[in-house]
Amino acid sequence: MKNSDIAFKYIADRLVQFKSVELLDDVQLSDGLLDGSIAGAAVIACSDMGWLLRYVCSDPDANLHLFQNFGHRTDSGGFVETVLDKRLETIIVYGHSPCGFAKYQAKEAPGEDSDWLEVGRRGVLEEMLRMLEESRIGELAANEKLRVRVHGWFYNSESQHLEVFDPVRKSFVEQISRLDYEPRIKFVPDQGLVGER
Repeated sequence: MKNSDIAFKYIADRLVQFKSVELLDDVQLSDGLLDGSIAGAAVIACSDMGWLLRYVCSDPDANLHLFQNFGHRTDSGGFVETVLDKRLETIIVYGHSPCGFAKYQAKEAPGEDSDWLEVGRRGVLEEMLRMLEESRIGELAANEKLRVRVHGWFYNSESQHLEVFDPVRKSFVEQISRLDYEPRIKFVPDQGLVGER
């Protein structure tokens, strides 16, 4: 087994110990925001996702907050403060390929660990774990009465599918996208440009 596989398994094993880590795909998020079963959500994504970023709910009344920074870091840009102030219950750490941050990390770990797709997926899990272990969000997620839930997404540009972290399987699973058939979901290249797919 490669070192990268061992590292991924180690992080996944630690993550699934948190009851707040659940599987949630893009359509479930959109539907939940629209029908009220999800009161509010925060998505933290990489700043270099550009047009790859799928903004999953076009309703202007949805309580959905989008953050982007280099490496989808939850400890910057007011992310934690917004989650706390707005009492958001759904948090998504969203990585992608090709990712400049994952490529940078892969160069730092040459050899068998340099597959930047694997590094990108592992980076999502690392950020989820960091958030749950080191931030105030982790304290909220530990309180089962508050229903704070954390999810990991990875957009694979090679397959053009969203992969969602499944804590039961301890891996990312490819979602057969219903995006093209869902009229309530729109494709937004960035925060300032909204357009239908």
